[in-house]
Amino acid sequence: MRISPMSYIARQNNRNLGRSFQKLSSGKRINSAADNAAGLAIAQKLLKQTNGLSAGVYNAKTSQNMLNVAEGAMSSVSDMLQRVNELSIQAANGTNSASDRGAIQAEIDQLTQEIDRVSATTKFNETYLLKGGSGRSSISVSARDAGLEGTLTQNGSTATFTMDALKAGDKITIGGTDYTIGDKEDDTNPNLITADTAYSKIQEQLAAASSVGATKAATASAAAVDPNDPSKVQFVISKGSVDQSNNFSTSLQVGAESDMANKISVNIDALNAAGIGIKGLNVADKTGMAATNALDAIADALAKVSAQRSSLGAASNRLDHTIAYGNNAIYNLTASHSRIEDTDYGKGVTELKKNQLLNTYSIMMQRKYMENQSGRVKQFFNM
Repeated sequence: MRISPMSYIARQNNRNLGRSFQKLSSGKRINSAADNAAGLAIAQKLLKQTNGLSAGVYNAKTSQNMLNVAEGAMSSVSDMLQRVNELSIQAANGTNSASDRGAIQAEIDQLTQEIDRVSATTKFNETYLLKGGSGRSSISVSARDAGLEGTLTQNGSTATFTMDALKAGDKITIGGTDYTIGDKEDDTNPNLITADTAYSKIQEQLAAASSVGATKAATASAAAVDPNDPSKVQFVISKGSVDQSNNFSTSLQVGAESDMANKISVNIDALNAAGIGIKGLNVADKTGMAATNALDAIADALAKVSAQRSSLGAASNRLDHTIAYGNNAIYNLTASHSRIEDTDYGKGVTELKKNQLLNTYSIMMQRKYMENQSGRVKQFFNM
């Protein structure tokens, strides 16, 4: 049976009309690969990148929340260290009795325990942030000069304290006591000592001050002449150490690709009392010298917490820019994807009206054609 041209045109118009309805109802100009094969491939790549960036922005915002939780906990630790510092200054005053220092020590003990609690319980989405990561290591505790006049140089696991060599007639304060250097000691004057005795006392003070917060005590060598300057003497301090958890480390995925540049590394040290160097802090001695030595340890602890807070603050500020970049890229990529895949409704409605008219007139013409054909058949049989 021969298919009439009118029938073919009608089917073609019906197909075009169906596509127009599909584009307008779905909102997409490309509903299958047959609509635009190359355009579909490009649109899918743009969609993948857009969705990836959206996930990256979500990750960045969530990461900021995590950093805010950690930084908030560190702020509390800083506040407690400030209070411990105040209490230590009070304990160092000579007007305090033994019971006074005992009361101060009781509050310091409670504060250090609270620092340990905050470190052990601060977490985000079941991930502990301040208690460190897996494994443990021995960390050196900074050496300290015990308030003596001289220069302290940190050298890895050791430190060197350099001071002017003592000679007869010099005056020096060691451990809060004033001494005069003489050629020999006087039993009637305990504040008159020889240079060798003074050096021994300095050695003891350096070791004691450098051991605050350490689980393995520091040691200091005997005085030795500075090889670079005979007018000075040196003490070599073998630093104390503390056993603590390794730092907590994580990577933040903020980009749409697997490139390692799309990861931001965050490392957070264990910030318990041992980790910041105030474990076993004691200010309750008779002279107040323990409290004086504790001040340097507290200063070091505050510096460590502040450095960690600064690091997290810098990472959070970086994430602000990461989020801004991601949102800008998402906006532009979405616009590009829309131009390729989405329906232009003005053009689509015009196309629909055209196809509806063509379909209507093709039906009319097909009916007219069939009527003409029917008339010819009747005329043939009436002959």
